[in-house]
Amino acid sequence: MRVQFGSTEIDVAFRRPNLGLALEILRQERAAAKAIRRMPKPVPWDWARPRLVPLLAGPRIDPEGESLVRTVEGLGIAVTFGIDLGAAIPLVDEPVAHRWECSPEQIRDAAVANLRRWSARLERTVVRTATMSGYRIRLIDRRPGWASSIVLVPDELRRLFGDHDQVLAAPRRDTLLSFPPDIPGRLAGEIVVDFEMGASDPLLLDPFGLEDGVLHWRGNEEDDDDDSW
Repeated sequence: MRVQFGSTEIDVAFRRPNLGLALEILRQERAAAKAIRRMPKPVPWDWARPRLVPLLAGPRIDPEGESLVRTVEGLGIAVTFGIDLGAAIPLVDEPVAHRWECSPEQIRDAAVANLRRWSARLERTVVRTATMSGYRIRLIDRRPGWASSIVLVPDELRRLFGDHDQVLAAPRRDTLLSFPPDIPGRLAGEIVVDFEMGASDPLLLDPFGLEDGVLHWRGNEEDDDDDSW
């Protein structure tokens, strides 16, 4: 099948399920279920507030009566909110927000404040380096579980990845990739799709660009027909 990544279409061949990946997903689901069982029920606002985190919104159709709390942030991207339990990040829906008597803006402000504080604690060594198809790639992967959300705090993003021109992609909630700006779009798209195929909940987002120190989201831009980013 052909998959669109930004302005680039790439061919994707679906692979046979990987036993190691299936076991890892099962392990994560069990750890998540255990963490959720430990939550107080119902969850009080004072307990949830210091654990709230903003999350880039992935593809989802809300069940009837269970709409998630969403806002659109400065990059123009939709954001949902979760409660960081370590092994799991359950999402906040509107019925819970109503019980807390909190507006989406109040939830957003608390979540972004937490994200900014937690991101500031990350050492730059959390960014690892890899070589893929001859290109130097940098990434934060698996930990923290909200790694992709760092694009919502650009000051911390620049501190961790540098303020030079680069292209960033968030294939899943716990992964943020940085590519050199001259990487062919087709190649970068293949790398991102490979990460997405290894996720139970891929985000399927257009890339982000850091140019002249300014971060922007390509989802707000008109597509062009070349292979550049």
